[in-house]
Amino acid sequence: MLKRKVHMCDQVTNRIEMIMQEGRFPLMRQLEELSIAALLLVVFLVGVGL
Repeated sequence: MLKRKVHMCDQVTNRIEMIMQEGRFPLMRQLEELSIAALLLVVFLVGVGL
């Protein structure tokens, strides 16, 4: 069996993400992702406009 180093930071991040998504409805998750994308688009357009 090969011994590989496990990155603890990756495990902690994945665990936190799983816990955060556990109690949410899929619609709420999609709404959150869409709002983040819209916010990034607005920030980009304002940056280009200046």
